Amino acid sequence: MHKIIVVEDEGKIRRGFSRWIREYGSPFQLAGEFATAEEALESIKEQKPAVCFLDIQLGNRNGLFLAKQIREISPESLLVMITGYDYFEYAYESIKLQVFDYLLKPVPKSDFFKLLERVEDRLHSREGQGEESGQRRKEHLVSREDCSGITLRVVDYVERHYEEADLSVQKLAKMFGVNRAYLSRLMKEDTGYTFTELLTKVRIEKAKDLLDEGGADIRMYDVAKKVGYRSQHYFSRVFHKSENISPSDYKSKD
Repeated sequence: MHKIIVVEDEGKIRRGFSRWIREYGSPFQLAGEFATAEEALESIKEQKPAVCFLDIQLGNRNGLFLAKQIREISPESLLVMITGYDYFEYAYESIKLQVFDYLLKPVPKSDFFKLLERVEDRLHSREGQGEESGQRRKEHLVSREDCSGITLRVVDYVERHYEEADLSVQKLAKMFGVNRAYLSRLMKEDTGYTFTELLTKVRIEKAKDLLDEGGADIRMYDVAKKVGYRSQHYFSRVFHKSENISPSDYKSKD
C-alpha cells in the first residue's frame, strides 16, 4: 500500500480529500491528515509517504516551503500542491520543485479520482509494472473502441482542460493540426456529440460534482468559473437547459 498524507488548514477540504482517498482505496492508504506544517513534518520524517497533498497557504506558513523540506527528507514522495489562488508565481515555484500536479480549489471529486489514477500509474511505472495500472479505470465519456486517434486526443484534452474559458473546436483543430470542419465532422461521427455538446456535458458533470460536494457555502460564481464559464448567469442557463433544474435548486435538493 502507498501511504498518502494531506496537509490542509481548511478542515472541510482536508476531511473531504481524506474521505475520497479512503473511498478510492487500494493501492492507497491515508497515513495522516494535518492542519499545520509542523505536525505534518513529524509524520513525513517517520513514514516517508509516497504522496503528499499540500495546501500552499497554511496559516502563517507557506506550503511551498514545506514542499522544499519534504524534498530533503523524503525525495521520492510525489507532491501535489493545492491552492485557491491561480497565481503564476505559485505554479512557477511548483514547477521548480518538480511537483507531480497542481490543484486549484474547489476540486471536483471526479478530478481528484483522475489525479489518483495518474498517481497510481506513476507509482506502478516506478515499480516496473508499466504505465497503466489496469486495476481501476472509471467509465469513459465515450466508447474508446469507436473513436479515431484524433478524437480520443480531443476528448482527453477536454476532460483535462474543461476549465479553460476559451476552449473551442478552432483551438483544438489548430493544436492537433487538422481542419476545423473535418474535426467537427469526425467528432460527431465518432462520439455522437458535437464539440460544444461534448464540452458542455463535461462541464455540467464537473459542476454537479462541485455542487454535490461543496455544501451550502459554495458560491455559484466559483462553480461557474471553475468549469470554464466567465458568466454566472450564462452558466445557470446552460445548466438548466441540460438538467431541467437551476444549479441553485440542484444544490439545495435532498
